[in-house]
Amino acid sequence: MRRARLSLLLVLALSPLVWADRLAVPHVPQRYVVQSGDTLWGIADHFFQDPWRWPGIWNRNLQIRDPDLIYPGDVIVLRYVHGTPYLVNEGPARALTGQTQNTVVLRPTVGSRALVGAIPTLDPNVIGPFLQRPLALSRRAFRRLGYVAGAVHRHTFMSPLSRFYARHLGAHPDKTYEIYRRGPALRTSDGDFLAYETKYVGQAKLVRPGRLPELEVVSSIRQVEAGDRLVPWRRAAPIPYYYPRAPRKRIRAVVVAATHNDLNLGTYAAVAINAGKNAGIRRGYVLRIFSRPRSFYDPVAHEMVRGRKQPLGLLMIFRTFSRVSYGIIMQARREIHVGDSVTTPQD
Repeated sequence: MRRARLSLLLVLALSPLVWADRLAVPHVPQRYVVQSGDTLWGIADHFFQDPWRWPGIWNRNLQIRDPDLIYPGDVIVLRYVHGTPYLVNEGPARALTGQTQNTVVLRPTVGSRALVGAIPTLDPNVIGPFLQRPLALSRRAFRRLGYVAGAVHRHTFMSPLSRFYARHLGAHPDKTYEIYRRGPALRTSDGDFLAYETKYVGQAKLVRPGRLPELEVVSSIRQVEAGDRLVPWRRAAPIPYYYPRAPRKRIRAVVVAATHNDLNLGTYAAVAINAGKNAGIRRGYVLRIFSRPRSFYDPVAHEMVRGRKQPLGLLMIFRTFSRVSYGIIMQARREIHVGDSVTTPQD
């Protein structure tokens, strides 16, 4: 699929920013030529320390199927209008003529470029493994899933090419399923139940429908066991359509789990927070992570003093459930831990 594209000035920042005085820092680059392997997050971060403040670079219309795209070779320029900074995509470098030291004179050109060559929002190698895993399910949702009833042959544990019987798949079962195992319960700091976090086991395909469906294990990262749950496989949303942006409402949440049980979390680690769709969390929201305030002893005043919470990094939400959301740490100044708080970036 190809698309005609007019290489005119494309103003990526869509309105004056209230944070302009903070962003207009000296010594930032004025011009950048997009390279193969770049990401939109990285391009914004190349100009400013807070890339989430530039939703225009990822496209304002979050539902549009065919957004204005950025390709290797495009020239991204920082401009100021009445003191407000803007990022501008001036199109392919070959379309630029008549350059002077401080001025770029544009010659519009019409061209056609493949969509598959567009720069993604995030590195697919970073977010790809998390797009469909893990799951956070309510007790009811977990009970309603189909499950592995038992092996076709005499096996307690099953691996690729093993076959098993399944139950509760419904009258019209899907062709492909992902296999999950119930993990620990996610809870609030007060102990209230949020959801079951499930562990990915593998994938299976339907080989014989009927009263007692028969499936075959296609792939697995651990042995399949009777009692594991079956979730119909769904293709994940394309990676370029994850548009980081700040929430429109105030968010208050806490990191309740890490996907790999790491004690010290850093950039590109995935974590769960205790807020989801019910709290207005949406995919692509960027939240700021803060450490818990540390108390210390003041030897002069002879008293314990509670310090301030300290900013630790940025978290981008990539998957949401009713009361739980999963995010990937995009920036980490220091180690991040379960129990740290997350809020809207402006706080």
